[in-house]
Amino acid sequence: MITAIRTSSPSRAHEAADHLEAQFRDMAPNERIGTKSELQKMLGVAAGTLNEALRLLQERGLVEVKPGPRGGVFTTVPDPVVQLGQTFLSVRGQPESVGHAVAVRDALESLVVMEALRNRSAASVRGLRGRIARVAESIDDDEQFLRQIWCLHEDIANMGSNQILTSMYLGILKLVEDATLGVVPQSKSVDYKRERLEVHELIVDAIDKKDVAAAERAIARHRLATS
Repeated sequence: MITAIRTSSPSRAHEAADHLEAQFRDMAPNERIGTKSELQKMLGVAAGTLNEALRLLQERGLVEVKPGPRGGVFTTVPDPVVQLGQTFLSVRGQPESVGHAVAVRDALESLVVMEALRNRSAASVRGLRGRIARVAESIDDDEQFLRQIWCLHEDIANMGSNQILTSMYLGILKLVEDATLGVVPQSKSVDYKRERLEVHELIVDAIDKKDVAAAERAIARHRLATS
């Protein structure tokens, strides 16, 4: 049974959403939680607060609101991509998560590049060439150089057709970015950055030519450059 919220919060809608989620977490998929009016009374919140709470739960992929006489609020099975996103949010800020994220990112790199290679188009390759040019332009600025490298990896990941792989990779990349930006050491030599630039140029060339062997060599060199 859904119980009322007993505490106050700066965000009643977020509190109501969390409160509801905790109480229907063990319910089966497609099970009816109640009507909006029933939930409003049970929680002791205003209609606007309940609607916002339901919107938050829908964004999390946890409930579905069905209209009609037999409608109401029902549990649902979270979309795998939504579940991945929630997982990344839950580990963000944990000290050991960055090292783990880097290891997983490196393991996924080959899959991401091969996906891009298989799905390349003339327009997407032009975009990668433009990004490489911006990487080269930022070689004297450590932080901007790193930002452009990450943007290039995002561009490559977004070329793939495997939504789960893309979402997982981008989520991990975001974890690394959030932990790294603002603390980038100013000690990387221009020679080191030129090496990084050349490696990424080779990756883009391999994607452009759909050259699997060249892509594998470039990825192996990329791992050495970032280790």
